Formats: sequence, C-alpha cells, structure tokens
Amino acid sequence: MILKRALSFMYFAVYCNPFCIVVGSMASSERENSIYGSDEDRTSPLSTKPTLPESEFGLGLCDNTYQQRTWSGMGELFQSEKLSDVMLMAEGQSIACHKFLLAAASEYFYNFVVETERDNPNLLEIPGISFNALKVIVNYLYTGNVNITAENAKDVIPVFKMLKLKSAYDICEKFALGMVNPGNCIDVYKMATENDVQQLSAKALDMMVNNFTEVVSGSEFLAMSEKDVMNYMQNENLKIPNEDPVFEAVVSWVRHQPQERESSFPRLITHVRLRYCSPHYLRQVVSKDPLMDNRECQKLLVASFIHQSYADVPGHHRHDSSNDHDPAPRKAYARRTTLVIAGGSSDPGHIIQTDCCRLEEAGWRVMEQCPIPTSVEMFSACIIKEGILLTGGYDNGKPVSQCWLLSTLTYQWSFLPDLNTARARHATVCVGGQPYVIAGVDSDGNEMSSMERLFCEKWDMVPKLPKALVHPMVACHGQNIYMFGGVDMEWNPSQSVFVYDTNMKSWQTLTDMPQKCTFGSAVMWKDRIYIVGGFDLSCMCYDPVLAQWSTLSQCRYQHADGPALVWKDRILVCGGRSSKANCNDDNQGGTSVIEEYDPEKDTWTMSQIELPEKLWAHFVFNIGTYI
Repeated sequence: MILKRALSFMYFAVYCNPFCIVVGSMASSERENSIYGSDEDRTSPLSTKPTLPESEFGLGLCDNTYQQRTWSGMGELFQSEKLSDVMLMAEGQSIACHKFLLAAASEYFYNFVVETERDNPNLLEIPGISFNALKVIVNYLYTGNVNITAENAKDVIPVFKMLKLKSAYDICEKFALGMVNPGNCIDVYKMATENDVQQLSAKALDMMVNNFTEVVSGSEFLAMSEKDVMNYMQNENLKIPNEDPVFEAVVSWVRHQPQERESSFPRLITHVRLRYCSPHYLRQVVSKDPLMDNRECQKLLVASFIHQSYADVPGHHRHDSSNDHDPAPRKAYARRTTLVIAGGSSDPGHIIQTDCCRLEEAGWRVMEQCPIPTSVEMFSACIIKEGILLTGGYDNGKPVSQCWLLSTLTYQWSFLPDLNTARARHATVCVGGQPYVIAGVDSDGNEMSSMERLFCEKWDMVPKLPKALVHPMVACHGQNIYMFGGVDMEWNPSQSVFVYDTNMKSWQTLTDMPQKCTFGSAVMWKDRIYIVGGFDLSCMCYDPVLAQWSTLSQCRYQHADGPALVWKDRILVCGGRSSKANCNDDNQGGTSVIEEYDPEKDTWTMSQIELPEKLWAHFVFNIGTYI
C-alpha cells in the first residue's frame, strides 16, 4: 500500500541494454508527453518511445535494437529484390523498390502511391535524372547514406530537392559549396540556378566573377551558349583590371567553333566595353583583329578611340546613363584610386626626378611610358579635368614659362600654352575647371604678386595679390581661392592669409595664421582647410564658413617642400626636406617618410607607405584611373 501511494507521486526509470523498462504514474497529459513522447517525438522516424496502456500504472518495453534490425532487414530485401512491388526507372534502367518505404520517406513518392493506389502501377519513371543519380537516391532511402562525389553532385542535388528529402539535400549542398572551383563553377551555377539552389548559385557566381581570367580559359566557358556568354559579359562585378580580358574571352569563344560562332561576334562585342581597354591593347590588338572588320564593330572602335582621346575627368569618365552607346565602367576598375608622384629632387647630389611613379599593390612602380618631358625643378602642379598640369619651374637656374599636361587616362604628355610670365616656386590650383598660377619667383629673382588663369587655351592675367610672395600655400573652397603664408626672397615666413573670389575677381585680407608654416602645404578635408608640414611641424585648421582657426597636434617630422593630400580619409604629408640650417640651400637632407593625420582624432601616425626614395619639391596626387 505504501509502495502504491509512493508510485502515485513519482516515477523512475531503469535503463538496461538491450531493453528499457519504464515505470510511471502521473496525470494523463503528462504521461502522454513523457512516456509516449511529444507530437514531435511520435512523428519522428527515429523515435523509440514505448506505447503504454491508458491506466494509472503502465509498463512498457523499448527495444533499442529494433530500428537498426528493421533497417538492416530492409537493406537485405532491397539487395535481394524480395517483396518489391514497384520499379523506379531512369534512362531506360530500373531498380526494384517497396512502395511503403518510398511513401514513408518522401512526400513525392507518398503522393504517387496514394494517387495511383487503385491502378496499382508497378513502374514509376522519374524524368530528367540520370540512372547513377537514381541509384544514389534509392541507396539513401534504404540505408540513410549519401554517396556524393564531385562528379555526381550536380545530378543528385536537384533530385533530392525535387523529392523534398531535406536532410540529404542539405548534406549535398554543403558538400557542393566546398567543391566549387574555377573549373566547374559555370556548370554548377547553371544547375543551381535552374533548380533554385540559392546558396550554391551565389557561391558559383561569386567564383565566376572573382576568377574571370581563369574561368574563361576552361572548357566549360567554351561550351557555353551565346546567350550565357552574353549574360556573363554583362556582369558589372567582374574582377578585372580593364576590358582587355573580356575581349580576349569573346574572341576565344568565337574561334573555338568559328563557322558556327562568327556571326555571334557583332552581337557579343557590344557587351565588351572597348573604351575601357588599355590604350595600347585597343590600338595594337583590338583594332587589328580580323573579327573587328565590319561596319558595326568599326563604329564601336572609333567611339572608343574618341573617348580615350577626350576624357572629361582625369582618371574617371563622366558616364551618360541616358546614352545606350555610352557604357559605364565595371565596378572593379571604375575610379580605381592610386597615388602618383610627379618630379622632385632627391638625395644624393640633388638629382632631379624625370620619372613619374605610381603606387601599386607590390609598391611604387616607375611609369616608364611617360617620363616627364623636361628637367625643370621647383615647378608647380595640380589636377585639372584633363589630367596633371605642370607649370613653370627652374631650368638651369632660370625660371621658365612652359606648361605640360599628363593625361591620367592615356598616360601621355602634351604641351599647353606657355605662361605669360616665367616663374618658379609658385602655386597652382584649379577652380571651376580653370587652373590658376599664383605668385612665385620671376626671371630677375624677385618675389611675384601676379596671377594667371588658363581660359580658352590661353593664359590671362587676373588681379594681383595684395602681397608679393614665394611658395605660398593654396587651397580652393567653393569658387574661392585661399592663399596662406609663403616667404619673401630673404626666406622670412609670412603668416598672412588672403582669399580671391573668382566670381567677383577681387582679393580680401583675412585673419593671420596662428603660427608659422614655412614651405608647408594646404589641403582641403570636409570643408575645412588644413595647413600642415613645413619646417615648423605645423598643423592647423581654418574654417572658411566661420572664419576661425584651430591649432592642432604637430606632426613628428619636418616636411619642407613636402606635399599633402587626402588619402582614405586621412591627410598624408609626403617626404620633404628635414633640415632648417639654410633655407636657400636646396642640397639639404630629404626624407621618404609619410605621416598620416586623422582629423577626427587629431592624431599623427607613421604610414605603412614610404616614398620610393628621399624626395622634396615633388607632387603627389590621389587620382582615379581605369587603366
């Protein structure tokens, strides 16, 4: 009696192998969930919970080997084809199976068995799959094992999806995601897209986009249809440096089967953005290819030559989205930024640099195709819409008036009209698309107050500065030119600040700089002008809207005649002279150090980038380029 009362408030279980004995007493609903299992447990094919009679006390036995022995027996029936009542067929070959197992394992087969129960068919042909894939499916249904390989994955995955066998489908998709490579990604993408296997489709497309050159060199690309090739070439995200490899891919695809595909070339070439080929490749390869020898291709070629000759903006093209014949650049090479060094003097022995250098992933590279066409020093330079403008400078100790332009699209030099007045150690700035040269040293060795503007292919004289200066620091804000500091011919630094209104054509004197900055640089960052570097380790900020100055943390090294620019939301001060013993002596020690200033945090750090050598009186530009 005591035992009976105790059992009415508690339950205990003793597990032993191979049988599990469960003794329990509880409310009806609790007993159903705990002994029979929840709804999820009762419907699970792996559930081994016993069924007990509806009474206050129950005793159930659970054979933990039952499921294993049953599946093993089904495998033996499958191998011996005994008691089979349906044949699954693919590619004319069949496998003997059991309807009840198919119906229990897959909703697809369940619907087939129920809908055809009266007809009792003994043959089911599954369309669109290979016999090898069918064998993998049936083996899974009887054993739970998925025999997937790189060779059969593309055939098996869509069948598992069609049969709604989610566990097997997930296993196969995970396997396929790990085996996608440039050699098979095209076929994988096609299969995954057709069967709405989204994760696998995205992985294959990413492989196609990021490994374009390797993918198009494989057999899968050559086997693509014209429509598929066209869709591939239209992708905006192809990771390519320019359009050269796209043209090569199209030509390779056409010449793989020339008789059948040459008629496709004029249609495919419209999806190659020829104007963004490298200039040399466009002239020497594209224009000379026999496939281009037709009217439509020649029109595209001429338009591409014109575009490369008359680019609107240095390093990037102003795309007209309303013009179907004006293709936009792909994202991989559109406005790709880089640093370019122009000219300068270096150690030892005051050597004048006649080369331009460009920063690449592997470091600085001399741009051998575009050496500076002059040996002048102490020239001035700025970015204008056609490229990098160089003006004036010293040639054998005498100021000159020549001007040169380096196109950042073609990297070729051209001459511009001479200045009205020869000058060196001056400043240059571009406002509203028009370059201005300001102050400097004239042919008699005197500081200058004159200013010139390039307008309609000639230099015009504009109102003079309030003060004659050498090496002023300049920056533009809106339509105004701000001029800071500078020195006189005795190298005495000035702290004066002036602003020129290009609309009103007038000068105005502003509040002096709070500290000296001798041979420093001015740079615009987020509507504020920063004065940095020089011999004085300067760093200060001017707000043109509020007309207020802020004194900031000093840089660590002297950067006299070292340029400053904005790069990746930082202000870089690049190289320069580091000795103040004699400002008139150009044979002073230079530096290759680049310091980075974070305007948000007011902190200086050493940049991981260094100049290729110790330089001063050089210029560094942050440009965008397609090539």
